[in-house]
Amino acid sequence: MLKNLRQDIRIVDAQLEASAAARAADKAQGRIERVDERFARLAMITEALWELLKSKTGWTDDLLAAEVAKLDHRDGVMDGRRTPRAVPCHVCQRNLPGEGRPCIYCGTPPAVNTPFSGLW
Repeated sequence: MLKNLRQDIRIVDAQLEASAAARAADKAQGRIERVDERFARLAMITEALWELLKSKTGWTDDLLAAEVAKLDHRDGVMDGRRTPRAVPCHVCQRNLPGEGRPCIYCGTPPAVNTPFSGLW
């Protein structure tokens, strides 16, 4: 009888864990869908901006492709991704994992801020 009670408790615990895991998976799926929607919107805005730039400046797709390749190569790897480089803090000289964030060691703000600081 005691053995059955222990087994029943284990079954209930397993059911609760499975239920919690299902809720977490649903929550994660919702986040993925929102990120996907935001990405699609950003891609559309980027394409619209590029079309405007081409029409106003005469720049070409080849020029854009060359600039993208140059940016891709900055991290030393041509992989279609922008990987942030470690940058030294201008106060304590420790390497920081990324660009545009305050030093995790001494708290000093970055020496150079760009419109893209903190994104990577």
